[in-house]
Amino acid sequence: MDVADLLHQQGEIARISTLIRRGASRAAIARALDDGRVRRIMPGWVAGNGADAEQISTVRSGGRLGCISALARWGVWSGDDRHPHIAMPQHGRRRRPQPNDGSTTQAVTHPRSKSKATSRPRVLLPARAHWGILPRKGDLDWIISPAEALRQAVCCQELEHAVACVDSTLRLGVLSAADWDDIARGLPVSRRECVPLVDGRADSGLESRVRVRLIRLGHAVETQVRVPGFGKIDLLIDGRVGLELDGDAFHSTAEQRQRDAEKVLTSMLFGLPVLRAGYAQAIDDWDLVYEALTRMLQLTPARELSALAL
Repeated sequence: MDVADLLHQQGEIARISTLIRRGASRAAIARALDDGRVRRIMPGWVAGNGADAEQISTVRSGGRLGCISALARWGVWSGDDRHPHIAMPQHGRRRRPQPNDGSTTQAVTHPRSKSKATSRPRVLLPARAHWGILPRKGDLDWIISPAEALRQAVCCQELEHAVACVDSTLRLGVLSAADWDDIARGLPVSRRECVPLVDGRADSGLESRVRVRLIRLGHAVETQVRVPGFGKIDLLIDGRVGLELDGDAFHSTAEQRQRDAEKVLTSMLFGLPVLRAGYAQAIDDWDLVYEALTRMLQLTPARELSALAL
């Protein structure tokens, strides 16, 4: 097999020993290096021209992408933290990261990711190290397994971010409910608060975060609730007010905005008031969103969803 193609299957960066184990010869690797299709990034390691700066910096530092940096490569929602997160072996010694050498600014996705979501490499801020992760069979050389990455993220991130990571991992099918149960059983007591808050039906990280906030404020919150004649609403609060959360990725075109407007108008015909909030409003102006929601709850009597149909 062509060395560049084999390297692409490994996520654009790998140990030379891995390529040889996968069927490449040393002579073929040498030819690929000579003709520029592959480059040596440190002793024993090579990268394709598509490798990104975060991958290369991580490998040169002596670790592998971990935590939210690893989850992002599976297309999983991975929070607002822009620090690179690196998994380091228990007895490793982190070397000084190398500066960006002109590698692409588009993050390489995991070769087995089914998601089309992309991310940008995390390279501008100092790395955060997670110590003690040992290689597992089947992992790529530059990134830890999604199960290990999720375990790290739950222990590393604030509660609403941690829950959003788990929700996204389950919704995308990167891990199964059984995988999550195994991870949850091994969590330290201090991090188990997230377990009852997880809901793999959540459609976005923003939805997960707002749901967690509302539950902690004492509200009953249902996710992706189907309403007769209306479709689904992101969140149903206390059984009587809907909340739609508009992430930029899915509400940016004229057609999408028209659909959103029709959804709100239709909901009012069926007696279900629905508030809408964008990402910036929900995250940066939460007090306003919550005050509006509280007022709408005060004005709206409780009704059964089945009674909303004409």
